Amino acid sequence: MHPDTGSRLLNSLLAGALLSLSVTAATAVAAQYQLPAGAAAYDDPYIAAGFRALFTCSAHFAMHRPLDDIIAVELADTRALELPEPLIDQARRLVRADDGQGNTVVAAFRDTMGCTVLPPDWPESKLASLPYVARDLPAHDPDQPFPLGDGNDQPPDQRLTALLDAAFSGDNYGDGTLTAGIIVVKGGRIIAERYRSGFGVHQGYRTWSTAKSISASLIGIAVGQGLLQLDAPAPIPEWLSPGDPRRAIQLDHLLWMSSGLWSEGSNTYAMYFGGQDVISSATTTHLEAAPGSRWKYANNDTLLALRALRHVLNDDLRYLRYPYDELLHKIGMYNTWMEIDHDGNFIGSSQVYTTARDLARFGLLYLNDGIWNGERILPEGWTAFVSQPAPSLPSEKGKRGYGAQFWLFDQLPGIPVGTYTSTGNKGQFATIVPTQDLVVIRTGVDPLGRRWQQPAFVADVIATLEN
Repeated sequence: MHPDTGSRLLNSLLAGALLSLSVTAATAVAAQYQLPAGAAAYDDPYIAAGFRALFTCSAHFAMHRPLDDIIAVELADTRALELPEPLIDQARRLVRADDGQGNTVVAAFRDTMGCTVLPPDWPESKLASLPYVARDLPAHDPDQPFPLGDGNDQPPDQRLTALLDAAFSGDNYGDGTLTAGIIVVKGGRIIAERYRSGFGVHQGYRTWSTAKSISASLIGIAVGQGLLQLDAPAPIPEWLSPGDPRRAIQLDHLLWMSSGLWSEGSNTYAMYFGGQDVISSATTTHLEAAPGSRWKYANNDTLLALRALRHVLNDDLRYLRYPYDELLHKIGMYNTWMEIDHDGNFIGSSQVYTTARDLARFGLLYLNDGIWNGERILPEGWTAFVSQPAPSLPSEKGKRGYGAQFWLFDQLPGIPVGTYTSTGNKGQFATIVPTQDLVVIRTGVDPLGRRWQQPAFVADVIATLEN
C-alpha cells in the first residue's frame, strides 16, 4: 500500500469529494429511494476495491458462493474499472482486492461477525484485535415447518407460477433486473418461493437499506426495555458539549430521517468500503436544518440511532450480542449477520447479510404486530409507529411515503391501506400487507441503474390471489 493512502482517503472524505460521481448512471438508482444523485457510483478505484473485497468476503464466507459467480453478479457494477480479480485467502478467511494503483483493501471474515473492511493503515497482523463475540445458535429443529424451521411441505399456489416466471425473466417489473429470490407468505405459510441459480434457502445477499428496518427494530426493542426514549434527545456522547445544537435531535427524528444533519448520498462510502469507523463518519456532521423540520434520507441517521443504543448499553459484548439475543435468533433468523466496522460498531444502515427466508420471518414478525410464537418481541404500538408517515413527510397520493425506517406503499395504485416495506438498493424488499395477511419478499442483485418495481409486483400478487 502506498504510504499516503490513509491520508488521501481522509483528506478526500473531509473535502466531501471522495467519489468521482457518475451522475447519469447514479440518478436512475437514486430516484428509487429519493437519494441524492451519485449515491450508487463506485468510480473511485480505492472505494471500488473495498466494495469488491467486502462483497466477495461476505458472499463467499458467509453465503458460500463461488468466486466466478460473485464476479459475474455482485461485482458487476465495478467491471468497467477493469480491476484485478479479488484474491480469497481461504486459510485466513480474508479477501484482498487491488485498486490498480498499488493499494490493497482487505476484508476479514469471522464466523459470528461477518466481514469487516480493514482501515488503510492496518497491517494484517492486527486481525486478532478485531471485535469478536461468541454467540452459539439456540437449539432448534431446522426441519420444523416454516417459520420455526426451514421445512416447507405445503404445496405452492399454482396461481402465482406465471408471476414468478415474469419476475425472474428480467423483462418484467423492471427491464434488466436480476432477481435472486422471491417468497410469498400468506396465512403464515409459504405459498410461493423461487431462487436464481447460486442463491437458495441458505444462500442470500446484502440487505442494503433493508438493514435500516432491522436496525429500527433493535431500537424499538430497546425502547420497550426502557433503555431509550423516542421523544427524548438521542444519547450521542459525542454531542454532549455545552451549546452543541445537535443535542436537540431526538431519537424519533433519527428514525424519521429528520435529524436536520448535513448528508449526501455518497458520504458513507468511506465507511462502507474504505475502512472508516462509524463514529467518525456519523457523529461529525453539522446541523443544517432544525431537527424534525425536514425529511432527508440519510444513512447517518440510522447509524446514529445505533450509536445511541451502544452508548446506553454501556457494554460492548452485550451490544455485539444484542441483535442476535433480542431479535434475530428469537425469530429464527439464523442465517443473518449484522456486520461491524473495526471498532465494533454495527454498520446497520446497509451492511447486513441475510436470506429471503429470514426476511420472510422478519416480515411475519411485523405482520403479527411484533409477536413471535406467543412472545412479544417488539413493544406494543411499534408496528403502528414505523408504518405511520413521518411528520416531516406527509403522505401524498400516488407517491411512496416514509415512516420510521420503513417505506410506505399504501398511497400507490393497487396497494391496500396500511402496506409498508423495507427497501434496499438493488431491490431488497420485505413488504407487509396487513389487510391481506400477506408478506412479499423480493431479493435481487439488479445491475446499476436498473429498478425493480415492487409495488407493481405486490399489486399483481394481491390481484392474482383475489381471483
